[in-house]
Amino acid sequence: MDKSKNAVKKNLEDLGYFKYVAPDNLESIKEITFRDYQNDGIIQFPWEDGLNRMFGIDAEFIFEAEGIKSQIEGMLELFNELGIKLTIGRYVEDFDISSESYSTRIIELNEIPYDTSGSSDWNSAFLSGVKLINEILVHYGKEDRVYGLVMDESSWMILLDKALYEYLNDLIPEWANIRPIDISELDWLQQ
Repeated sequence: MDKSKNAVKKNLEDLGYFKYVAPDNLESIKEITFRDYQNDGIIQFPWEDGLNRMFGIDAEFIFEAEGIKSQIEGMLELFNELGIKLTIGRYVEDFDISSESYSTRIIELNEIPYDTSGSSDWNSAFLSGVKLINEILVHYGKEDRVYGLVMDESSWMILLDKALYEYLNDLIPEWANIRPIDISELDWLQQ
């Protein structure tokens, strides 16, 4: 694989990596992406500079009361950038003390109910949040899905389609601190 800066930049452009970037911010985002690039496949991920593919999920926060609702509220601008206009409607949440889980957790988005009931710990709440975001993307015809970038209790996620995920996964060395991760392959998260 050619990991030269020009080849990587062209491949990312061809795969649509920068498609959500505002035109007046495009050169700046490309500059940040390739800052200190050493032809080794390690690119920078512009966290809050307008790439419009990344967001945070805090597992503890999303488990707490109204955490799912707050997560979606915090992502409305990102969804808007993706061309998905969401309106939050009814939100119902009941925590069952005996089972220590949310027996009911339903959020209505554009009059469509999404059920994330059953969250009994941080991991299950985190996974239900990822699942909800992916369901929204599928419903609105987006090919992007949620992948992990930095995985701990406060995780940074990135939206990528399958081709971009595979390219970045091949490009960025396995030893790199920040690279896309398929969440379904994380054993510790599935337990």
